[in-house]
Amino acid sequence: MKIKSTFLILIIILISCKNETEKKVDTWNKQIEKHKSESVIKVDTLYKLLENAKTKDTLEFSNQEPFLFIKSGHLFSKNEKNSIIVNCPTDSTYRIELYSLINKKWKKTDELNNLDVPYKQYEILFRDYNFDNFKDIYLNSTSSNGISMSEGHLLIVNPLTKKFENHLETKNLKNMFPDKKTNSVLIDSVDYDVNGKRVWNLIYKWKNGKLINTNKKIETEQVY
Repeated sequence: MKIKSTFLILIIILISCKNETEKKVDTWNKQIEKHKSESVIKVDTLYKLLENAKTKDTLEFSNQEPFLFIKSGHLFSKNEKNSIIVNCPTDSTYRIELYSLINKKWKKTDELNNLDVPYKQYEILFRDYNFDNFKDIYLNSTSSNGISMSEGHLLIVNPLTKKFENHLETKNLKNMFPDKKTNSVLIDSVDYDVNGKRVWNLIYKWKNGKLINTNKKIETEQVY
């Protein structure tokens, strides 16, 4: 009797394990199919949008799930047309690609991966941060509550090679703003005193290809 009971228990365990394995395999297959489907959507969407962008002055497209952002036009200068493609290989990193329109064909000139930016806080700005009359890219990574303080990636775009220069020294600088009148990049900083919170503009300058703190600051009128 004991032998029969033991044998029955073993059969039940084996059936249970088989069912559990089949469930895992089914889940894996669904995930693979979902990934394939998303990849097809991205490739198909990219192809169509880039083709349309060739004949349009400007084009912008964004999609949340799966995350995809495309912007094309005279992004950096009036003399040429470029496209930027941003997507999220993971929930916490960006991939950004740069294209130039040459002889009516898009040519990829550069790509950066593993930029740690949560896509739910996505923001991209095109400004001339190094004052060479060629706009650059700022990708937001974090934004604080209360007094809005944005940190992110400063990607200087080389006007000759159309390559990215990722300036890691600026990653923790807050609210970077290029001041063309003084060729300075202004950074927000907060001081706390008996009167509350006061925002200052720290003055940064370019030196030997790096953005350096000049140890000078301008008092703003913002008091909290």
